Amino acid sequence: MGESTRTPELDFDVYATQTMTANNAAWDEVRTTCPVAWTPHNGGHWVISGYEEVAEAFRDWEVFSSARTDPARSSITISGSRFPLLVPEELDPPAWHGYRRVLAAMLSPQAAERLRPRARYWARTCIDGMIEAGRGELVSELIFPVPAAVTLEWLGFPESDWTTFSHAFHDAAAFPHDTPEYHAAAAATVDVMRRVTEEVEARWSDDRGDGLSAIVHAEVEGERITQEMAERMTFMTIGGGVDTTSALTSAALLHLHQHPEDRARLLAEPDLWDPATEEFLRVYPPARTHARTIAHDTEFAGCPMKAGDRVLLSEISSGRDPDAFPDADRFVIDRFPNRHLAFGAGIHRCPGSHLARITFHEVMHEVLERIPDYRIVDAEVVEYPNWSMIGGWAKLPAEFTPGPRLGD
Repeated sequence: MGESTRTPELDFDVYATQTMTANNAAWDEVRTTCPVAWTPHNGGHWVISGYEEVAEAFRDWEVFSSARTDPARSSITISGSRFPLLVPEELDPPAWHGYRRVLAAMLSPQAAERLRPRARYWARTCIDGMIEAGRGELVSELIFPVPAAVTLEWLGFPESDWTTFSHAFHDAAAFPHDTPEYHAAAAATVDVMRRVTEEVEARWSDDRGDGLSAIVHAEVEGERITQEMAERMTFMTIGGGVDTTSALTSAALLHLHQHPEDRARLLAEPDLWDPATEEFLRVYPPARTHARTIAHDTEFAGCPMKAGDRVLLSEISSGRDPDAFPDADRFVIDRFPNRHLAFGAGIHRCPGSHLARITFHEVMHEVLERIPDYRIVDAEVVEYPNWSMIGGWAKLPAEFTPGPRLGD
């Protein structure tokens, strides 16, 4: 790109911080200094951190493009990618329209509501597996298995795949890139794609009435979806269903351990769950950042941006903007209104947000109903090694009063 003439410029590296607290502080400093600025790190890119600016950029897809222009690099991350093309996340109109309609129908509020009993069933089943012992590792025994089971059962993958799929997404975020565990997760991702291909092929002439069949037999612009696009849409649906809901649940369970006053209010006032969920999303957005590419020369917030420039939009920083949220650095359990951007905004707003909320509610309800006195073992908590894009915890060991299994 040559010497940068883009201004204003900040010394900001989104990958430099290794904890949630440090990452939040770094974003606060960027937003306070300049809500739109250029950083030379990670190949050079714009950083957008103010609430109004992030919301505007999310909505203006004609300038802030989601389309993947570099086959080797995802458009949603600033550097590196292990993902195939994500459909429809990495498409812009007109190609985006038909594929988005398929997912919108499959994950509408009414369709998502029909999956609530399965979310409740799997939450109860997972808690059954640990409740008699009075101790459990919440991430591996509850937080990841439940959304994985809900998503993969709905799609129609056999139960023998569920653990492999869950670990592939979790371990890629839970371990540093130079560890054997991370390399194993990368290898498992290849296995996930192989199984996606096999199951798509199996349904090509056999509509089994499941979610995967709905994708495979969908029509886009009057023509049947291609096998390649069906595979890519399936992979994105799995990742969104497994990873982001788990990140939110981890944050909420740790928060309620650290803030017993909020746990007490939720136990005493269950009507608070709706506003509390939105506040969890604001304070602990599962996806903390998304990248975009400038489609054509433009000026945004007084900054001259060039076609091809990369841009990092910050959901976490937008949610901490005091100009948009009074007491932005404080968790307010009954905050209203709450116009957070945790699921994005505009045409690329997360299509799975309804199912994510339902699964989150069912897991949290079962925890507070059956192990309300759970206590996280602080000395054994392990955070994700990097908070640049997805936030979460690798381990949340917990102790609680043993109780009875409920069974089927």
